Amino acid sequence: MIRNRVLALAVRLELLINRYAVRRGLDPERGGSTVEWVIIAAVVFLLAIAVGTKITSVVNEQLAKIK
Repeated sequence: MIRNRVLALAVRLELLINRYAVRRGLDPERGGSTVEWVIIAAVVFLLAIAVGTKITSVVNEQLAKIK
């Protein structure tokens, strides 16, 4: 479920970035700009936080069962 949301967000961001590039007169097929890399890094960071939170909750559930 989280994966589908992240994928949908990535697609929307790509469309937004391409529109921005076309508006500036740039070729949307060129290499990544700084803004694109910042957005990609932010998405990866948020995904890592989501995965870490899920792992922490599973570990805490298992520890609660042991006690």
